[in-house]
Amino acid sequence: MATRKVTLLLVAAAVAIGTMAVVRSMMSDAPPPEQAPAIQITEVAVAAHDLPTGTILKETDMKWVQWPSTSDTSALFVKGQSSMPDIAGAVVRDGFRSGEPIMASRVAHAHDQGFLAAVLTPGMKAMSVSLSPTAEVAGFIFPGDRVDVILSHSFSRKDSAEFTERRVSETILQNVRVLALDQRSDNQSTDPKIAQTATLEVADKDAEKLALAVDMTSSSSASKASISLILRSLASDDKSGDIKPTPTWDSDVSPAYPTVNGDDGLIQRVQVMRGKVITEDTFERHR
Repeated sequence: MATRKVTLLLVAAAVAIGTMAVVRSMMSDAPPPEQAPAIQITEVAVAAHDLPTGTILKETDMKWVQWPSTSDTSALFVKGQSSMPDIAGAVVRDGFRSGEPIMASRVAHAHDQGFLAAVLTPGMKAMSVSLSPTAEVAGFIFPGDRVDVILSHSFSRKDSAEFTERRVSETILQNVRVLALDQRSDNQSTDPKIAQTATLEVADKDAEKLALAVDMTSSSSASKASISLILRSLASDDKSGDIKPTPTWDSDVSPAYPTVNGDDGLIQRVQVMRGKVITEDTFERHR
């Protein structure tokens, strides 16, 4: 009886060993599991922070992030195909959220159709004026700068029995943004260049003033008239442009001319007394 049990145990052990050998052989013959293909990665330009419509892109407004190259990147700016300096200077047509890819169709580059309209502040207009060679600070005014616009002109008035020619210079616009010089609307180039035409951002009424000034300079009867741009400091405290400047007459520059408040009678001064306060106003005397 004992011998029979031992025999059965030996047979069971042999079967188990055989089964393990067969399984191990089958596992060694099976092909290794296939590895998933590695995802190809590229880098695309995205917004470093929220970029509202009208933003002129700077390199600090963007950053490179990893992006699957297997996805469609034809509408994006891909590193190696584009660079940050290439994108900088473009204006945002449609705003981007922080981290959103910069799409080529939603930005406009200089000389692209609609670029100037995208740069304009809502409610403002763009108007171009011709400049004399010395009218824009020897080429050191660039798009994005703020300027004052000065009109210098001459005219004749009848004083008594004679016509007197007078020259006057006056600030007609203040704190105006320069949009473009000639056909250059980006401020990435820092090489000084004398521009012949400036495009300025103006409000409706200022556009009317500027149009009249342009007409005065182009008129044959006002051949001595000119428009000049005066560069404003970036640290200027006067951002509103609500200070009304007074004209500068030829007599303020040269004593050879009669004073406006003198014998020619062009200006009449009136003193107004309100109690102990005395103010003086000037009025142009019409003939």
